[in-house]
Amino acid sequence: MEELTPNQLLEARNWIKDCCPWRDLQEDQIDDLTDEEVTAGIARHFSGGISEFKKTIPPEEQ
Repeated sequence: MEELTPNQLLEARNWIKDCCPWRDLQEDQIDDLTDEEVTAGIARHFSGGISEFKKTIPPEEQ
């Protein structure tokens, strides 16, 4: 499975909070999800998976 950078994980958590309530999670519970749970959730629930999710995030400065 593709990995997300720390910034992408933050964006993924924000997307989950804004767009996709999972398993009746409260917003503060989303912060407690593991990185693997967040990544797997994006892969499953974001249309196009991880690669399409990454396209929605501005590139990180190097």
